[in-house]
Amino acid sequence: MKQQLLPSMSQDIEAAPKLLTESAGKSRCSVFRVPRPLAGGNAEVCRPRIVSIGPYHHGEVQLGMLQEHKWRYLQSMLDQTQPHGVGLEDLIDILAPKVEMIRKCYSESTDRFSGPDLVKMMVLDGCFIIQFLRQMAGVIQIDPSLKNSYVLASVMQDLHRLENQVPYFVLEDLFETANVPKGTLSLADLAFHFFSRFPEVFGNVWERRSNLKGVHLLDSFCLSLIPWDQRDIYPLNKRSSHHLIKSASELHRVGIGFKQREASTFLEIKFDRERRIIRIPKVTIDDLNWILPNMVAFEQCSGQGDGHITSYAAFMGYLILNHSSMSNEDVAHFFSDVCKDATFYVKGSYLDSFGLAIVATLASMIQIVYALLQLYHPS
Repeated sequence: MKQQLLPSMSQDIEAAPKLLTESAGKSRCSVFRVPRPLAGGNAEVCRPRIVSIGPYHHGEVQLGMLQEHKWRYLQSMLDQTQPHGVGLEDLIDILAPKVEMIRKCYSESTDRFSGPDLVKMMVLDGCFIIQFLRQMAGVIQIDPSLKNSYVLASVMQDLHRLENQVPYFVLEDLFETANVPKGTLSLADLAFHFFSRFPEVFGNVWERRSNLKGVHLLDSFCLSLIPWDQRDIYPLNKRSSHHLIKSASELHRVGIGFKQREASTFLEIKFDRERRIIRIPKVTIDDLNWILPNMVAFEQCSGQGDGHITSYAAFMGYLILNHSSMSNEDVAHFFSDVCKDATFYVKGSYLDSFGLAIVATLASMIQIVYALLQLYHPS
């Protein structure tokens, strides 16, 4: 038996891991395969429905329709750039030296793609994204296929899914190379135009517009939600906080109430100490159920246990919101499932700066439901 096992076991020992590479634990890694618990028990929400971007879902049969359309988008870009001396070879040349840098951005091995194949994928997918963003901003004419509302909504959502990302520097390099003649809108401008297509979720994103750029589109989207006065505390020092939240308290019983508030982003939950009221922007679960799990999964996979989105989702897991088709219990379960296995500290998170850590200390943060029922469903 020993002679049978030694060769195969030795080979397995020497083999490099494929599903979780060494880059997964390093800061440059930004595109993750999502463990099931971090997506509310449904990792499918982090996977594309209609268009694949990047290596994880490349070549999947059900995503083939728009794969063919990508070539039309690339041709439309070249039609704009070639009269100004920028051709396909220039797009290839700008990414070819960065193959290893691109590979290190993915937690799962991309070795099944050769260097040329990976560059081909990045050029094709990157140009597709840029041309799509230009269409959303009204810079170029919209593709007739996107006039189908289902296709358009699906593509917009797929570009925010964690397993469906390309590094932002890929988009930057392609955009700067192909931006001839120089347009008035930057890549960041195009991204903010795109984000503003979701006003129910993002509020007035233009109030928070800046040149902030994330490691990919999903990260940029997360950053666009963060209020200006909270950006300098992100990420946070985890050693300053040791109070891991497991449950919420009966805040109503200690005299803390709840009111809705107008805000530029749903993250702006505030505690009015004088009136002992937590003020919460109203949201609809239908607007969050596809994006919130992706944002939480990204923060958790990248080690941002005190991240703004995780903090919000974990806190809201203890609250109930008005929703048209879900029962109150279903809504509570939605938030709690999103952060079921997430690490979350309220002390030291952005909620701390809004005065909510003192609420956690005061009331020990255990389950509340009925206080909010009175707010949204008064008798």
